[in-house]
Amino acid sequence: MSEDVIILLLIILAIPVTIIVYYALAFIFRKLFFRKPVDLSDVVFSKERIEQIEKSDMEQERSIVAVQEAVAISDYRNQRELMMNIIRKDIKKSLGSITYALNSEDSETSHYAAAALRDELGEFRNSTHKLYQTIKDSKPLDLDACNELVNLIYDTISQDVFRQSEQKSYVWMMEEVFTRMYEYDPKTLQDHYYEWIVSFLMSIGFPEDAYKWCERAEKEIGERLSSYKCYLRYYYGMDDGENFIKTMSELKKSDIKIDQDTLEIFRLFS
Repeated sequence: MSEDVIILLLIILAIPVTIIVYYALAFIFRKLFFRKPVDLSDVVFSKERIEQIEKSDMEQERSIVAVQEAVAISDYRNQRELMMNIIRKDIKKSLGSITYALNSEDSETSHYAAAALRDELGEFRNSTHKLYQTIKDSKPLDLDACNELVNLIYDTISQDVFRQSEQKSYVWMMEEVFTRMYEYDPKTLQDHYYEWIVSFLMSIGFPEDAYKWCERAEKEIGERLSSYKCYLRYYYGMDDGENFIKTMSELKKSDIKIDQDTLEIFRLFS
């Protein structure tokens, strides 16, 4: 056998071994240097969602459905593409949909989701702390900071991305700010603020405090839709069917214009 033939034979035999070694080294380097663990201690992994207090916008709902479908069918390519499309946008109102991607079996998709949530929730904590401190230090009360803070809290915690203990802390922060505004001047509270705090207090299991805000809404804004919705939310949470139906009947007989959410309640319980 000639020397050229021997060299060619060795090359042919070496090619498969070289390929195997290359892929093995690539896999090892990828695990060591590109799969660093992300701190997910502040992220909820459960797919369970709380009842939406108000309807989300259509774009957010489409994002949630798309992520759920992608995760369900294990389409890793679509999952990654969808996650990147969401992350490129303003993700403040898409945190709930991103949370679903944490359940993906594709480590790259779950890594993208966890990193996005970590950064966004970190920014949220910093912003709320600064605004809260501004409100506590302001004399007279800084109403602009109050409105900015409660809207920031509502937009985030309504997506249920925190653990229960932290969720509660932000509900109580919102309640404290609303109390300061109420004591400063009840007219500074917008109608839907009463709905927000009643709904959140009921969701964390504090019906007595929620009822206090129902009474305040009735006293300050009177015969308006928000005051009825506060009582409806309270009676529903307390499983008080008699007062729930009574309040709904009173609202039906009134001349108050109702929104789509209330119309759905009428259809469901009529």
